[in-house]
Parts: sequence; C-alpha cells; structure tokens
Amino acid sequence: EKKSDQVDLINNNFLESQNELREVVNTIVKDAETTNLEGLKNIHLVSDKFTKFGPRGFERQNVDDTNESELAFFGTISNYEEEVKDLKIDVFGEVGIATYYRFVSFEQDHEKKNVSLRQTLVFLKTNEGWKIIHEHGNRRPLQ
Repeated sequence: EKKSDQVDLINNNFLESQNELREVVNTIVKDAETTNLEGLKNIHLVSDKFTKFGPRGFERQNVDDTNESELAFFGTISNYEEEVKDLKIDVFGEVGIATYYRFVSFEQDHEKKNVSLRQTLVFLKTNEGWKIIHEHGNRRPLQ
C-alpha cells in the first residue's frame, strides 16, 4: 500500500533533477574538451561501490583505475572534441541515468581519429552534487 508522502519513482519525471543532470553531462564534455582532469576526476564517486566498463579496457574498473585510465588517455591526445546526441535522462529520486551517443575526435600520435560510442552514466545525488556511480561506454562495432 502506498503512503501519501511516498514519492512515485516511476511516474515522477523529476524535471529539476533532469535539468541538473543535463548540465552535469555538458560539464563533463566541456571538462574533456578543455582537458580539465581535476573536473573529470571529481565527478566520480570515491567509493568501493563505483564501477566502470570500457571503452579502453574490458575488465571492470574501480574509481582509481578509472581516474588513472582517463589521465593516461588524455595525456596522449590533443584537439579533443565531443558531440553528444540523443541524450536521455531518467531520474528515480536520488539516482539518475543518462544514456547517449558520443561522437569524439582527437589527435593521437599525429593521427586524427574519429570514434562513435554509446555511453551510460549512472549518477547518485550526494551532498557534493551528482556523482557518477557507474559508467559504461563502448565503441560502435566495426561493420
């Protein structure tokens, strides 16, 4: 039986939180394009509960592995640009899920690279703002 003060996690759109998360995703893209590694690091929840899959490795990563991987990647590239398409944000109270397609280009070893990916970010609203608690990205399969 549903209590009158209980929030409907399924049917409530949580529009304010959706807008906050849209801004968070935009900030993540801006941080990547400007190589703001501190910003990229700080968006992750520092916890044993954080997990990540892909796109640069197959194994499950923890928050330290993720930050090291991102630092290493951004240390080897230049002229990074990213476009987000078809961003969908669903919020379930204190948890939000952003799914979208990423189109990135960068230079690595004097070679221009273009990559298409799918991205899922799961966020938790904390006292410090929205933090990524799970990340999953994978490249478009070769055809």
